[in-house]
Amino acid sequence: MFMLSKRLNLRNITVLILIISFFGPRLIAQIKIPDDFCITSNELKLFNLINNYRKEYNLPEVSLSKNLCFVAKLHVNDLQTNRPDVGNCNLHSWSDQGIWTECCYGSESLNNTCMTSKPAELTTYNGKGYELAFWESLEAVPEIVLDSWLSSIVSKEMILNQGAWKNYNWKSLGIGIYKGYAVAWFGVEGDPDKSVNVCKAKEPKALLERILPTNEQEKTSTKAGQEVRYYLIISSVKDKNQAKKEVETLKAKGFKNPSVVASETNYRISLGNYSTREQALEAKNKLGERYKAAWILKQ
Repeated sequence: MFMLSKRLNLRNITVLILIISFFGPRLIAQIKIPDDFCITSNELKLFNLINNYRKEYNLPEVSLSKNLCFVAKLHVNDLQTNRPDVGNCNLHSWSDQGIWTECCYGSESLNNTCMTSKPAELTTYNGKGYELAFWESLEAVPEIVLDSWLSSIVSKEMILNQGAWKNYNWKSLGIGIYKGYAVAWFGVEGDPDKSVNVCKAKEPKALLERILPTNEQEKTSTKAGQEVRYYLIISSVKDKNQAKKEVETLKAKGFKNPSVVASETNYRISLGNYSTREQALEAKNKLGERYKAAWILKQ
């Protein structure tokens, strides 16, 4: 699940190994967390909502982690600004526009450490990280974010340490929210630095610029009076013709209303669209294992 370009052939992989062996840790540098780093009230709310839900199942509270919050903020900024979720790369992917290692997280990715290695790569956190991610075209609302995660069996089990996650004992949790993106990073290692401040007002813009010093590509807001639809997105591509071909393939597989949803940077493939979030969630829950990565776009 790891890519430094769109895809790597065996020769490129060999060259990459040689480069890493020669330059070693100088390729990637841990980032010093700014002294005025803080989380927003919405991020704190989502943190509390997750822990309150765990308490309903008699599970212990997971501590707020400064390092994982920092990784979370880096990622939501990268997702909003650089949109690395194209092709087979989903929301756990990272772009090539930062000092981190670019990687594609998806079913056909070459390196499954794309997600888990990021906390140790970027901070002093001594452990792996496991991420839940959310996106919609409007501002992310903590309650809606959690409801969306709980509507997915895999995400719910991750929060509650059930199923595949039953042997994981979460000790650290970091939250990041920016525009329509929200992520939660879980870790089994404790974070000695739990001194996370809550922003007194809005998060300082200068802080965001230091975290990710690039120009943001704003997403076009829904126009007043325009009907809101909920699209079930399965993938994104750069080429319009390829997107059309994927839609035709989905039609041949029996999907009644697949379509292409164009954005400023790519073309998203929708399995169907619905008038309410509840209808979209119901349709998502009926999908098989092959389409478990599908997510909902409100537009």
